[in-house]
Amino acid sequence: MRDVVIQMHMTLDGYADSKDGFVPITDRAYWRELGAALEETGAADVDTLLLGRGTYKQFVAFWPKVAKDPSAPSDWKDQARFLHETPKVVFSRTIPRADWENTRVVRGDVSREIARLKRAPGKNMLVPGGVDFPKALIERDLVDEYLLSVVPLILGAGRNRLFGSLERPRSLEHIRSWNFANGVVLHQYRRSRKSS
Repeated sequence: MRDVVIQMHMTLDGYADSKDGFVPITDRAYWRELGAALEETGAADVDTLLLGRGTYKQFVAFWPKVAKDPSAPSDWKDQARFLHETPKVVFSRTIPRADWENTRVVRGDVSREIARLKRAPGKNMLVPGGVDFPKALIERDLVDEYLLSVVPLILGAGRNRLFGSLERPRSLEHIRSWNFANGVVLHQYRRSRKSS
């Protein structure tokens, strides 16, 4: 069965976004190091991206332009190519259609569609950010692997915390952590067998 893998950045006080809409990291060396670390996780074996409306809109406004920009750094071009070629499933009731190749919009029940996708043949499915959509998956206990990069930043207030109220606690198994030079710590957790 395929896994749902969330890969997120969050502040030390649990916010997944700032007033600018994201957790800010501009350190290019860090992004390369993070990419190497993710190669040792469930994010390395992905053939589908799962996106909420907000992340889809951010991605479609940025990455296709990168792909066409001859001056874009090679690692950005690689990322743009991956995002372009990988099938994307967008969960939204308001987006009328997808304007990005290899993308389809799902308006139905999230739990039912994720269960169907998990049973389908293929590799893991990656949730590469957002707030509301990942939170909805967490609340429905649909996440198999968490890749959480904790940024050494305390916002004190933000728009959204990654974790909201839950009907019951979630037990996770810590697999590994990576420490980066800029102070970010990546934690890899898996769904606990006890709570499955």
